[in-house]
Amino acid sequence: MNIYQKEDNYEHVDNSLIYSSTNVPGPGCNKEEFDSCPSHMCKCINSCLISSCDCIGISYNYDKFLSLISYDKLINECNDFCNCKLCQNRVVQLGPRIGLGISHCDKGYGLFTNNPIKKGQFICEYAGEIIDTIEAKKRAQFDNKNYIFVINEHFSNCIKTTIIDNTYIGNIGRYINHSCQPNCAVIPVRVNSFIPRLAIFSLKDIKINEEITYNYGIDNSLPITNTSKTKCLCKTDVCRGYLPSKMGLF
Repeated sequence: MNIYQKEDNYEHVDNSLIYSSTNVPGPGCNKEEFDSCPSHMCKCINSCLISSCDCIGISYNYDKFLSLISYDKLINECNDFCNCKLCQNRVVQLGPRIGLGISHCDKGYGLFTNNPIKKGQFICEYAGEIIDTIEAKKRAQFDNKNYIFVINEHFSNCIKTTIIDNTYIGNIGRYINHSCQPNCAVIPVRVNSFIPRLAIFSLKDIKINEEITYNYGIDNSLPITNTSKTKCLCKTDVCRGYLPSKMGLF
């Protein structure tokens, strides 16, 4: 059974918001980076193999059930310029899962699943406006809802920062709430651009009607050094009391 939908058929519950299934360039976005396809392009004809696929690298990104194998690996999916059309290395680009629903909860709105989700499966991406640090600092002064997402990727010779804001433009990823003990994680995945898509994968099996959550901040094993004044409502045994602060991230 196909669990993904190539066309994103979801929509916002608030008609004042603009729905976008994937990222769009916003103020400060590097358009050259946004429109440039990654240098990896495989020449595989049918199935992509480690021995022949430049996109996969030294180990597979997904297993035969299209579940994520490692949460720590740099992921490049086969892109529009690759010869292969249907292969094991195309997951995030297939679109969000079917069976997701936006519902009221004690946190406002939340994202829930109508179908069971296995560990490692892709759920949806966190899509919105790609903005720069200057614009993020400006917006953060007026945004108290944590819709600005900052991810810093550490490479051997640099740190790459990607900032996505889906306060006004974005997809269903904006309805996913924080939890200090989440059932999902956000993984940067590159498809047709140097700018990564922020893909949300399950960390464990998720039951029907269970809320989709991820940690807005850092690993819970670290001391509390960067919290906001917004109370956390996750009600887990390891709850820190307050949501992580975004101000220290850019």
